[in-house]
Amino acid sequence: MSKMSKTPVTPPTPADVQAALQMSTLPDDEFMALLAELGDGPFVDGPALDDSARAYTPEELEEIVINGTVGDLVATMRQESHYTLEEVGSRAGVTRARIQQIEQSSNIQVATLVRLAGAMGYRVGISLRPMDSSRRLLTAELEPALGATAA
Repeated sequence: MSKMSKTPVTPPTPADVQAALQMSTLPDDEFMALLAELGDGPFVDGPALDDSARAYTPEELEEIVINGTVGDLVATMRQESHYTLEEVGSRAGVTRARIQQIEQSSNIQVATLVRLAGAMGYRVGISLRPMDSSRRLLTAELEPALGATAA
């Protein structure tokens, strides 16, 4: 019986990743570590999209994920849901002005995010990734409380 030898795979350089993902800047060390941890596969390549799914350009993803705030995420969620400020406010039990204020904020309460997401047909998931490899990943999917309104 012969042993099969695997050729070691050389990890991509930040310049390789920048070019492959069409990023405007070089990825930082944290991004490269995450990429190395995930490897290549469906998660990195993304899921197969049907015609109803919206495709994002690498620049849009970079802007939302890397440079975005929680308020930016709420605004993107509302736009993707095709709701107006008034509609989200009505569904969440707050004013249009409050929704606009939240979208311009970089820091909102998790409970508020959960209620707004629920009003727009989304769920909020939180992952706490340990910096120490001896600890385990913690995740939670949060649901709005019945009758709750956004603060």
